[in-house]
Amino acid sequence: MYEGAWIPSKIFKDESKLQPEYIPRRLLHRDEQVRALEEYFRLFLQKPGSIFVRVVFVGPSGTGKTAVARKFGEKVNGFRTRDGSVIRFAYVNCHANRTLFSIMQKLGRDLGLDVPRRGYSREELIYVIWNHLKGAREYLIATIDEVDYLAGVEGGEALYVLTRLPEITGDNVFRIGLVFVFRELESFLRLDRSIQSTLQHNVIKFEPYTRAQLADILWARVIEEGALYESAVSDEVIDMIAELIGYDTGGRGDARQALEVLEKAGKIAEREGRSMILPEDVREAYSRVMPVSKEVVANLKLGEKLLLLALTRLLQRKRFVSKVPIGLLELEYQEVCEEFGVEPRRHTAVWDYVRNLHRMGIVTAERSGKGQRGRTTLVGLSAIPLQELERELILMIRRELKRGGQPE
Repeated sequence: MYEGAWIPSKIFKDESKLQPEYIPRRLLHRDEQVRALEEYFRLFLQKPGSIFVRVVFVGPSGTGKTAVARKFGEKVNGFRTRDGSVIRFAYVNCHANRTLFSIMQKLGRDLGLDVPRRGYSREELIYVIWNHLKGAREYLIATIDEVDYLAGVEGGEALYVLTRLPEITGDNVFRIGLVFVFRELESFLRLDRSIQSTLQHNVIKFEPYTRAQLADILWARVIEEGALYESAVSDEVIDMIAELIGYDTGGRGDARQALEVLEKAGKIAEREGRSMILPEDVREAYSRVMPVSKEVVANLKLGEKLLLLALTRLLQRKRFVSKVPIGLLELEYQEVCEEFGVEPRRHTAVWDYVRNLHRMGIVTAERSGKGQRGRTTLVGLSAIPLQELERELILMIRRELKRGGQPE
C-alpha cells in the first residue's frame, strides 16, 4: 500500500465535494430556475396522473442544469401524495445511454426492476415500466440529461417516443413527468417540429455564471461544504479563478471548470509540500483543465477513446495544424489499437466514432476546402490541453481493458 495515501492533506478536507457529481446543499444563483421547475411540476405532485409534464433545460456546460434537476429529484423522491401514491425520481445521461432501449433500461433499474440486457423490445420495456408504476401506485419524474446527443440520432426518434409515452401506452393516467436537459439551443432548434411543439412551452434557461457568482460558488464549497481548509485558500486565489472563468470577464462561465481549477491548484500546492494555494498554482492548473468534463470522456465507448487518443497524439506531433484528414487519423488509430492489443474497427465504424464525438462537442469535423487535394473530412480538437487529455485517456483505456472491455 502506498504510504502517502495515509498522510493527512494540508489542503483538502473532503475532496469529493469538488467533483462534478457532488450536489451541494445550496444551489447558489439558481433560485429562479428551481422555482420555475417546482411550479411546472406543482400540479403533477398535487394530483399525480392529471398532467403530462415535459420541461426543457437549456444552457451551456457547467451552468447548474444537472445540479438543479438532481436536487429537485432528491426533494421529490419518495414523496407520498394525498392519495397515498409515491413519487420516484430517475436520472439518465444520454452519453452513457445512447438509445431508447438503453434509456428505458436505466429508468427500469432506477425503479428497482430487474431489467435484462436482452429479450425485450423497447416497446415491451416501456410497458414493463408503465405496468410496474401502475401496480405499485407510483409516479416517475425522470431527468434525461445530455439530450443533444439524442437530437442528432435517427432524426430524434427516441425523443419523439419519449415525448409521447402516454399515447404509446394508451393510458389516460400520466404516470411519467420528464425533464430534458440540452447543452445547446441549436440542438433543440434542430429537432423535428412535431417534437419542438411538445417541448417549447416549458423552457428554463441557464445563463453562464459571472465572475461574482463563481466566487460565491467557490467560497461556498470551501466554507459551507468543507471541501478545503479555509487557511489553504485566499481571496486572491478565489478571485483569480473567478476572473479567469467568469462569463463577464471573458471566460466560459462554467462552474465545473472553476471547481476543477481549484482542485488541480490544490493538488499542485500539495505536491510542492505547501499548505496554501498560490496564484502560480492557479495559472498552472488553468492551463491543464479540459473544457470537456472527465465524466463525458469516461462515458465514451472504448473505440471512441482509442480514436480520441489517436487524434490527441497526431495533433501533438503536427504542432502547426489544428485539424487532420480522417484518413491520416484512421492510420494513427490503427497504431493505437495495436499498442493496446485491440482489433481495430473498419472505416465505417471509425466514421461513426468521429460523428459521435462531433455530436457530443468533443471534436470538430468539417469538409476540406480550397488548398486540399480532393475532398476529405478534417478532424480537430478545440481548446483542449492535449497532454492532459492523452494522460486521462491512457488511464481510462487501461482500466477498461483490465475489466475486459472491447470496442463496439
